[in-house]
Amino acid sequence: MTQRIHHLASRPAGVPQVCGISDASVRLARASTVVDAATLTEEERALRLLQEEEARHDLFRRLFLRTSARYLRGELDDASS
Repeated sequence: MTQRIHHLASRPAGVPQVCGISDASVRLARASTVVDAATLTEEERALRLLQEEEARHDLFRRLFLRTSARYLRGELDDASS
């Protein structure tokens, strides 16, 4: 089973995005942003770190919700039996 997730234009470039999910894989996309780190202000560096952390949390949230949905549909074996 493959799920297609559409690109969100509101995300800043360089933030990983989930493009598709299948039973055995997750496809990510990330636009390359080549910026000299020396030219970034402290505020811009902090913002980039927050955006990266948000992307990771979003990925794990999606994976958790997908796994929970599969468990509720009975597609996953119960580990306790």
